Amino acid sequence: MLKRLPLVLLLVFPLTSASPARAEFGGLPGYAGSETCARCHPDVYAQWRLTPHARMLVDAGFDPFAVLATDFHEGIPFGRDDIMYAVGSHWIQKYLTRIDGVLYVLPKYWNIAERRWEPYSIWNWREQPYNVHCDGCHTVGFDPETESFFEPGVGCEACHGPGQKHVETGGRLSEIVNPAKLDRDRAMMICMACHTDGMDKATETYPFPVGYKPGEDLGEYFTDFFMPKPKSRAWYWGTMDFRERKRMWYFFQTKFYSSTRACDVCGFDRGITQRRERYMSRSEYCGTCHKLRFDEFMAHSGHRPGKVGCTDCHVPRMADKGTRYSIHDHKFDFSQPPPPCTECHEPGTVTGDTCAYPTPDFHLKPVKYPREMTTVETCVWCHNEQLKEQRDEAWARRSIREIVDRFLVE
Repeated sequence: MLKRLPLVLLLVFPLTSASPARAEFGGLPGYAGSETCARCHPDVYAQWRLTPHARMLVDAGFDPFAVLATDFHEGIPFGRDDIMYAVGSHWIQKYLTRIDGVLYVLPKYWNIAERRWEPYSIWNWREQPYNVHCDGCHTVGFDPETESFFEPGVGCEACHGPGQKHVETGGRLSEIVNPAKLDRDRAMMICMACHTDGMDKATETYPFPVGYKPGEDLGEYFTDFFMPKPKSRAWYWGTMDFRERKRMWYFFQTKFYSSTRACDVCGFDRGITQRRERYMSRSEYCGTCHKLRFDEFMAHSGHRPGKVGCTDCHVPRMADKGTRYSIHDHKFDFSQPPPPCTECHEPGTVTGDTCAYPTPDFHLKPVKYPREMTTVETCVWCHNEQLKEQRDEAWARRSIREIVDRFLVE
């Protein structure tokens, strides 16, 4: 294993044989697992399986398609067989190996968007065991006593809480958390538990809120977050209260498609060789999974890139009465109206639509369509409403069929 690591690394960090397979499995009691949820919620489960959450940590031994890297040449200090888990499914993909029962991030990662290797922590990759630094947010049911988890990836119970009693009672609603029925701040805390930062209050060992469960007060489990924030000083005022954490949450939302800030725990930016910040287009994001269609965008869509994007034809599921797209749809489009000023500012300090403070760029755009639509419906709507043509669904079906047939032949 890992035979091609530089000699100096082997001298400093000698490798020993891996422990029995999947030694990291275990975790806290009370969880049922996403596969169990699928028995009663197959439609929701099917959508979740396609999201980045589901593929945040994928067991490479179970899933033959987990590893996206394709070029394991002599310059890569590990082989495909050394990879136990793949981390991530869009901008980049990191890889974990297991040494003495502990998972570590290997010192190269795969740039998915550009399909090439980039260096990562070449000298200190053994200094940050994944179990300690990352498991709390990339798995379900992390147990600090054993540093094991119940399920890899961001599964159903990461947002809905432990579900074993919910299953055992035949689906009793009081035994599961529905974020949509929580107080708005408590619902946001579920996301903030991983998309803002701090240390666990109990031991101040882990950079995530150990023991926190959806619906609880995040402040009981999380210390104040890390300051100052690189590249984001305009967002933070130093008040260190819940409103400050909310500002951090909005800041990280704006960076979803960005080439820079991805995780403040490891200080990781997406693409070490990316010198200037840029934002991935919605279509590029889709293309990290749908590579063939993205590479042949015009043949697949019948439109020039830049004129039409993937979500113009494949509309994400809508939420909040059509004002934004749902995160439960794997298309993961964050289009929505900008948040009200009072989300970041104390009520009374701002009035109406005017704001005396510099307004950050949320990188949001309004939802385009008046309702959820099929591809045929979007085709008709765009050509009639935007281009002022007179088209019907029969024309749209014929046009789509011609494009699809031509794409398949070519």
